[in-house]
Amino acid sequence: MEGAGRVRAERVEVQRSREQILAAAERHFARNEPDLSMSELARLAGVGNATLYRRFASVDDVVRALYDRHTVEQQRVIDDMVSQDTGWDGVVALVTGLALLTLSRPAVPRVIRRMAELDPDIRHGADWDASLREVTRRAQDEGMLRPDVEANDISLAAFGLGDYGYLPDVARQRIVARQIVVFLDGLRADGERTPLPGEAVATDEIQAYLREPRA
Repeated sequence: MEGAGRVRAERVEVQRSREQILAAAERHFARNEPDLSMSELARLAGVGNATLYRRFASVDDVVRALYDRHTVEQQRVIDDMVSQDTGWDGVVALVTGLALLTLSRPAVPRVIRRMAELDPDIRHGADWDASLREVTRRAQDEGMLRPDVEANDISLAAFGLGDYGYLPDVARQRIVARQIVVFLDGLRADGERTPLPGEAVATDEIQAYLREPRA
């Protein structure tokens, strides 16, 4: 029994330190390109170099692990989109889901770009092209989505809506909530408008955020 308990404790420690490393890398990549050294990553994660090398052979392996995690999370957004009753509801689910996912994972754009360098054959999002096109077509057939909109117009802009990683949490949530509504209303074919949530961010507030140091 003592042996089994020791094995369980070791497994818990492996998982804990692995998550600690991934979290530190993700925080760093949210504001910097993934070109730091293993020693620097170990320092940021609060683990020893030996522990880091036992979990990951290189920083690129950390990038791959973060990319795999994001791919799983993005698949959940796509599944939610496909499960909606109407094409327009699918568009709303996609825009909201991708924006909030990128908002919660601000390192994702840099991780995706680095993965494209590591694996030139990778085609991020290609597996979802057919589903995106089908939801776009359904929404247009329903008369809800502008006929000149392509599937990639929606997904690329949705990713961009979450690109406010440098802002404080409350500000990010306010800005993105309003931008999602503005973007979705711009996609609508019927000209309907949705009331914007919360209050707009004032110019002075924006200027203050832009001047804040990005640690």
